[in-house]
Amino acid sequence: MSNEANRTDTFIAWGKRLRDGDEHSPFHPLCDHMLDVAACFMAIAQCGRIGDALASTAGRALSKQDVERLAALAFLHDFGKANSGFQAKRWKVSAPPGWPQKAGHGAEALYAFSCGESLLSGLPVGAMSNWGGGVNELLLASLGHHGRPVPEPRSVDPIIWRPVRDAANREVYNPAVTLKQIGDALRQHFPLAFVSGGEPLPSAPAFVHLFAGLVQLADWLGSDVCFFEYSKPGSARTLEDALVRASKAVSAIGLDTSGLRTQLIRDGFSFKSAFGIDMPHPAQSALGEDGLGPLLILESETGSGKTEAALWRFAKLFEAGKVDSLYFALPTRVAATQVYERVREFVARLWPTKAPVVVRALPGYESADGNEKTALPNFRVLWSDHPDDAKAHQRWAAESSKRFLAATIAVGTIDQALLAALKVRHAHLRHAALCRSLLIVDEVHASDTYMSQVLEQLLTAHLATGGHALLLSATLGSSQRARFQNIASGGEVIAAPGIEAAVQSPYPALTGASVRKLPDSGRSKTVHWQTLNAIDDPVAIARLAFDAAKQGARVLIVRNTVPAAIATQKEVEALVNGSGDRAWLFDLDGVPTLHHSRFSRQDRPRLDARVETRIGKNRKGTHACIVVGTLTLEQSLDIDADLLITDICPMDVLLQRIGRLHRHKREGQDRRPDGFEEARAWVLIPADGSFERCLDAPRNGLGRFSKGGGVYPDLRMIEATRRLIGEQPSREIPLENRRLVERATHPDCLRAIQRELGARWEKLAQQLEGGNSAERTIARMQSLPYDTQFSELDFPDNEERIATRLGAADRLVEFDPPEPGPFGSDVHQIAIRFHMLPGGLDADAKPSSIVRCDGGFEFALGAARYSYSRFGIERIGTRAS
Repeated sequence: MSNEANRTDTFIAWGKRLRDGDEHSPFHPLCDHMLDVAACFMAIAQCGRIGDALASTAGRALSKQDVERLAALAFLHDFGKANSGFQAKRWKVSAPPGWPQKAGHGAEALYAFSCGESLLSGLPVGAMSNWGGGVNELLLASLGHHGRPVPEPRSVDPIIWRPVRDAANREVYNPAVTLKQIGDALRQHFPLAFVSGGEPLPSAPAFVHLFAGLVQLADWLGSDVCFFEYSKPGSARTLEDALVRASKAVSAIGLDTSGLRTQLIRDGFSFKSAFGIDMPHPAQSALGEDGLGPLLILESETGSGKTEAALWRFAKLFEAGKVDSLYFALPTRVAATQVYERVREFVARLWPTKAPVVVRALPGYESADGNEKTALPNFRVLWSDHPDDAKAHQRWAAESSKRFLAATIAVGTIDQALLAALKVRHAHLRHAALCRSLLIVDEVHASDTYMSQVLEQLLTAHLATGGHALLLSATLGSSQRARFQNIASGGEVIAAPGIEAAVQSPYPALTGASVRKLPDSGRSKTVHWQTLNAIDDPVAIARLAFDAAKQGARVLIVRNTVPAAIATQKEVEALVNGSGDRAWLFDLDGVPTLHHSRFSRQDRPRLDARVETRIGKNRKGTHACIVVGTLTLEQSLDIDADLLITDICPMDVLLQRIGRLHRHKREGQDRRPDGFEEARAWVLIPADGSFERCLDAPRNGLGRFSKGGGVYPDLRMIEATRRLIGEQPSREIPLENRRLVERATHPDCLRAIQRELGARWEKLAQQLEGGNSAERTIARMQSLPYDTQFSELDFPDNEERIATRLGAADRLVEFDPPEPGPFGSDVHQIAIRFHMLPGGLDADAKPSSIVRCDGGFEFALGAARYSYSRFGIERIGTRAS
């Protein structure tokens, strides 16, 4: 640096620079960056639903003066960068003599308030305190722009706020001078904010939390050099210039949807134009009505068009200006991938030209309008279709998982939404972005106790912003439905009904504050079911499927666990290879296999597509087929089997699996084979017909682990399901759905079973109740309380433990270069479940000792060794030392 540049009066504090830059690299002046972010906040606050959310949480409309004052607070988000420890980061290696150790700017900003009036005299702190209301909380929220509240400044070195002097004792930098420049700029850019009078700034915690998220969003957007190029030396950003840039940025990334709404209203749309369907089903018509309320639950049988009903709800709300965006949350990656394609088709029909980008919000599987991304240095990405800059800007929300909810249209897993309700970094950003959206949660009955509690917290916070949500389920138990109703009721306490009232509850139904009966869709089937005492006998299971295949049937076998599915697949192959037609085997590119979650990220989508080809709606060919798999087969895939063989599971899950049986009408040459004209399901149970052994240790996914958890830990539900199957050899589906689910899951029925079966079952009930209570307590402790003062928030240091409960602790193993996989395609990434990982695994551990084996390969990861073959990823032992 030149001597001239080191003089106090010419040293310009920097706010942004390239991550790998040094003292010779271009930088963006601190005041200019702060103005960019403030301008972004102002532009974002003017976006339709976000402006409504600010008013909803404030309890009043915001005036122009309110907005300027909030923008001024957003401007101050980075004033901590004025400290000399942060400015010392201009030098990539070490700063010149006299400069302090490098420092941050969060806790350092808080520490400045304890350094005496002389330091902060240049900031209009006194004048801002006269704004009243929540000004102090709002300033703390602004300082927490990096995604979490700023921690107490316990270890800040006081020297960072003192003048910097060189070896000749000349002052080369003074933080107080920079703070005065910040204060002068603040008054210059936002004069209306400092005019006396006006209402006190809103102080409701919900408003402050929303403001925190909007500042995080504004900071992320205002830091994007694609929108806010660095100021040229000698020039200074004006507010007018910053606002023009901010307006373009907000429009480019899709936060401003006014143009889309104008286009939609101008061109018009109908249910037929949106879906290519002449007449909507009753549930679909109902979701298009006005005045339904902000939180709805749609219960309707599998295959009744709930997805289209949900999208129709979005279209009508969007047209009315009640939402600006959509987040469609699914329970699994497979389900999200399937729905993503359907949503893309819907969006293309709704907006034939200039359609919004549809984001697939799956970390590792990100996509924007079907195009994949490649990460580049400095947080940049390259899209597979090499779009121009304008198109790339529209995909801004797809470039980071933390931005997913900022998309106009996004489809992803439920965990991406739940992270907005947990004490994890950038939860406020997710919450603020989500306030614009219709939040659709599919298969809501599939959530466990922990996730259900977090979802309740999320919905409460979302509705407080004026947001809308829609929950979808084939059949939801009355206890959980009542919990959601209490959120929708606006304070009215709604008690869960007793069993007799529960079974009489309408179905199909649309529930807000009350339950409303919907007309039947007209789709029904008689399902013949019976139990088979062969859950531990893969040979018998394979023989049953083999005999059906010989008659031309397409058979679906669903096991509760991956090991049981693999064992069954091997026995099926042994029978077919011995005396059958190999075309009966489910395969991928000629390689026999099965379907579960433990395949590579490259093979899994191909397996999904292959399942639908062999036994889907538009199944090809006339060959019989046997498809073996796990829980991945029970949701989203459009499967139409002639025969179902399934492990026993809770009744609501069993009905989901039965929904894959005789899903479509088959007539003429496409008719079902003789003997399979009627839907039949074999439900597998233990050889002795009892689940007593599962009380000691889980078997086949049935039972509770000693430390809690399990696939289906509540054996009372399993026993209730077994009894209902035995009561009657056939059932009318969906006519009897409500009765079946309530009789198998209602607390009154479960208590009756535990009393009848004795002490061991009573003990199980106590363990389950204690476990559920503990899970709800943990969920409440880990949830972000949007009704608590921002200053009282306490984020944990180890956020990974919270993410683990949502499955985020699974390990994504990367192979570079890729390895040839068992199905002929390269394997780049394999996700390994957290319970299959070795203890003490280093965060940077890479796969090693890779050898070819059985058409696939083996590799080591840390102390464990794995095989990836046509059966998926399996842990095969401990690495030899």
